[in-house]
Amino acid sequence: MAGKQTLSPHTWVVMPGFNEAKYLDLAISKTLKYTKNIIYVDDGSQDQSAKIAQKKLRHVLVHEVNLGKGAALKTGCDYAFKKLKAKAVILMDADDQHDPAELPLFQEHLDRGAGIVLGARSLFSSMPLMRKLGNAFVSGVVLVLFWRYIPDILSGYKAFTYKTYQQIYWHSTDYSVELEIASKIAKNKLKFALVSIKTIYHDQDKGMNVIDAVKVIFKIIALRIGL
Repeated sequence: MAGKQTLSPHTWVVMPGFNEAKYLDLAISKTLKYTKNIIYVDDGSQDQSAKIAQKKLRHVLVHEVNLGKGAALKTGCDYAFKKLKAKAVILMDADDQHDPAELPLFQEHLDRGAGIVLGARSLFSSMPLMRKLGNAFVSGVVLVLFWRYIPDILSGYKAFTYKTYQQIYWHSTDYSVELEIASKIAKNKLKFALVSIKTIYHDQDKGMNVIDAVKVIFKIIALRIGL
């Protein structure tokens, strides 16, 4: 079912997904070339996502209703660390927008002692313009409020150890989980390693609009006040 495992047997990949039937099989198949340690968390999908995952994976967790990406990630991480006794997890999106060939790069940094490893896309890549502007905007706001520059905050490709998980443990249930993680990295002055990643865009990506930007500003300010 899988090729040679190139990740540590104590590292688990956590994939959250919501209605990902279109690309999920491909994403899982490509990831299995590098590790069998995959946890798919189906966040209340209305399509066949869970069944697709169950045909390939032993560990498929299902939310009966849609709770949001942050909640799905927490379900997967808690399962990995508490039930499977993982030492580290790598988060990947289930829509095949992350390249599993980069997984060993995350593992290398973990092996060298990094507590958290962030996947960051270059602003000079083929990323859609609005996505580039949105990412730069979010990093800029975090820099102003927290005095810490963290690139590509909105990227969902990242890895961390159990110790770091306890330091960045989030309460956000939706996509703002990425912002909360970034804010806790800044607040706790955590050192992080970076992996330059590419992202595969299957469909039109419109990026962040004005309304999204306003929501992000208020969310980051709320996190700053609440920390």
